[in-house]
Amino acid sequence: MTALRERFATQATLIDSATHCALDQTIRSLPTGVVDADFADSVRAAISGGKKFRGLLAFLGASLAEDEDDDARLVEVNNLAAALELYQASALVHDDIIDHAFTRRGAATTHQRLAGTHRNNGWVGSAEEFGQSGAILVGDFLFSAAERALHAQCRSLRPTHAQRLMDRFTTMHAEVAAGQFLDLRSEQLPLNPEDSFAISAQEARRVIVHKSARYSIVHPAALGALAAGASDSAVSLMDSILTPWGIAFQLRDDVLGVFGDPSVTGKPSGDDLREGKRTVLLALTWAKAPVRARGVLVNVLGNAQANATDISLAQEVVATYGQADHEREIAALVDEGDRLLDAADLCESITEDLHDLAQILTDRVK
Repeated sequence: MTALRERFATQATLIDSATHCALDQTIRSLPTGVVDADFADSVRAAISGGKKFRGLLAFLGASLAEDEDDDARLVEVNNLAAALELYQASALVHDDIIDHAFTRRGAATTHQRLAGTHRNNGWVGSAEEFGQSGAILVGDFLFSAAERALHAQCRSLRPTHAQRLMDRFTTMHAEVAAGQFLDLRSEQLPLNPEDSFAISAQEARRVIVHKSARYSIVHPAALGALAAGASDSAVSLMDSILTPWGIAFQLRDDVLGVFGDPSVTGKPSGDDLREGKRTVLLALTWAKAPVRARGVLVNVLGNAQANATDISLAQEVVATYGQADHEREIAALVDEGDRLLDAADLCESITEDLHDLAQILTDRVK
């Protein structure tokens, strides 16, 4: 295990505790009886599990800032890490509604959980509509808790640092919403198997950058650095190095969305195909696949009723026509970040941590 992995393993427990504490503080801030027990159980379930990766990147970003000592930085960004994890939980709850997902991390998604509560209690009306409406509110509540944790972080900073942190956090939130819409829109475009350009790799890359790469990797690390007082030039350098790795991270995630083991990923095999995700992997496959093979893809894309045989045939098409080019693209992105890092002439310990990070981001099975 690398030094960075060891630190991540230790910090993940700290972040998990800080996240639950921040959520509980938000619940307790309201008058007694306002937060329904089923609602409280749902918001707590939404933050359970996960790798706490965005919080970990905030710690890493803080450790790269040059004007603070290590111990001060590690303590200083606890609230920021909690805010990022609460925001992530909020985004996932809403994302699962959009994607009509049934499971997340091996358990029922929030809207499915609440629909089950409706059915088990024999309430009137539609269980599905109640589940979706309730989940929207759960997501909103989690975002409120994220705001509260971010405010606590800002109170501990100098005003100029707090302002830069808030500016970057709100930019991240806006960018995720806009990127999510781009993704949603792309899934609605018609697919003609005879049209080689029906799925655009360029558009898929644009969605990746704004929906996930910057949000998952670049922004959390930059926010940690800003909280620790990093200069604009240091943050800009971090952005340039981490952006290609953030894209590679999402490309690896797209592979897992098609071929991942459900017992490891916590989601059904081929789930991205059923959801109709227009990923770079799918675009590369579409460009090379013959018309008949594209027809196999059309049969499953966006089809929630696609059976295991249909999914298996579509997976075979992706493996045959797109996976090799996709792996080469991931490798090229990792190399791009490596070149930028090596040219930056940073100290040896920081360079080692960032090289380890690139491996963690792209060499994973969940």
